[in-house]
Amino acid sequence: YDVLVIIFLHQFLYSKMIITVHQFALEIEIYRFFSVFCLCLFFCLPLSAQNVPPSITDPDEITNIEEERTQLFNQLIEEPTNLDNLFTYANLSILLGDLEAAVGVFEQMLIYDPSLPRIRLELGVLYYRLGAYATAKVYLQSVKEYDPPDEVLARVDEFLGAITESEKVFTFRSVFSSSMKHSSNGNSGLDADFIDIAGYAFEVSGDSKSKSDMSRTIGYLFTTRHDLKHPRGDTANYFLSLSDEKYDTFGRFDMQTAVFSASRVFNLETSEFSKSFASFFTRPSLTPSFTAFKVFLNNEGLLTSRKASLGFAGTVSDDSYLSFDVYFDDRDFMSNTDKSGTMNGFGVSNNRILEKYGISMQYQYSYDRMNTLVDWENYNQHVIGVRGSKLLGDSWMLSMSASYRRKKHDAASPIFYLRKDHINSFSIDFDKPISSCMTSNFSYRYNDASSTVDVFNISNNQLSMNFSYVCFGQRD
Repeated sequence: YDVLVIIFLHQFLYSKMIITVHQFALEIEIYRFFSVFCLCLFFCLPLSAQNVPPSITDPDEITNIEEERTQLFNQLIEEPTNLDNLFTYANLSILLGDLEAAVGVFEQMLIYDPSLPRIRLELGVLYYRLGAYATAKVYLQSVKEYDPPDEVLARVDEFLGAITESEKVFTFRSVFSSSMKHSSNGNSGLDADFIDIAGYAFEVSGDSKSKSDMSRTIGYLFTTRHDLKHPRGDTANYFLSLSDEKYDTFGRFDMQTAVFSASRVFNLETSEFSKSFASFFTRPSLTPSFTAFKVFLNNEGLLTSRKASLGFAGTVSDDSYLSFDVYFDDRDFMSNTDKSGTMNGFGVSNNRILEKYGISMQYQYSYDRMNTLVDWENYNQHVIGVRGSKLLGDSWMLSMSASYRRKKHDAASPIFYLRKDHINSFSIDFDKPISSCMTSNFSYRYNDASSTVDVFNISNNQLSMNFSYVCFGQRD
């Protein structure tokens, strides 16, 4: 409507005035006045608005950008048709999270020059980020009418596909996997020659010492994401996993697992709760979840778990993401009721991006408390771990992790000493996509457990390769 008013006034003045040098200058001044008015209408009012969190978190840098944007706005009052300044102003607004201001500027640029496919693309992306998918489609599809370069067309198709995905209420994914694994200790054999039981030394027979074995595993994973169409962007997620591992020699260690999980993500970005943590976190979220799993050993029930947890996470800085979670886990060991009970605990995780080296890091700490029917099965456990990932070349992903776990029981059992375990673990993985639907993984894992109770001194080396088909049962 405002644009039509400007055009009408422009045409009226043009048709009614006698074009003289003085009157022509007057018309330019009037056009300039209404251009400034239009600029103010589009983005002066939301000058201090913030539609999404800034893409930067350094307070000093935000202040500098805000000052630069204010200076640039003053220049635009003098030169409202300067496309370079308009484009710079819009990009500064995007950095500050003021997407609506950027939208106003880009739309103003199209008034001056409608044949700007790059600006139409930027508008489509901004409306996509604001969740206005219908308007985003109009701008993105209009880009194709101006014969843009191939790279621009590729971006248009990318965002049109993302809009199609975002508009789905349910998305599904199924993965079928198959793997082979060599274990140096396939029978969970002992490392010691003698073990101490009730103060007496017993020699460990050769059959009870570690022996290598091969195993094969098939697995199926099904995930569902439910977009709840909530103004906050909340989602619900469901997860089902089934696996079956069989050993060549030690069939008594064949293992089958079934896992089901459901969670709800509450995005707290616009809530009062979020504002109270604004100086520490951006993009905070709260995630309650429930997970149940059952483990079978050689087709006989071994363990059932029912776990409820609550997680809180948020962005600390441009390259740091922090999460906390607490949980309550009810565990039932079917063959040993002494081990059955509840495990409660909490965990802290920090993800960091070392941009200079192209490395993604994760640091973790967790504490667990197990409460059972007997004192000697109760324990406290502390775990610290670190993991790093780096892309090698164009397709290989290298990941390395290490962890240390300390476990201390409350009391000695009737036949063993007080049990204290120290467990060191290390792993290295190489991942590579084979095709759009096939991925591969090659890994090495080392685990070494030392304990005050000899029968728990166990170490193991594993080499494995896994192939996954990620398009199995794919649905839109």
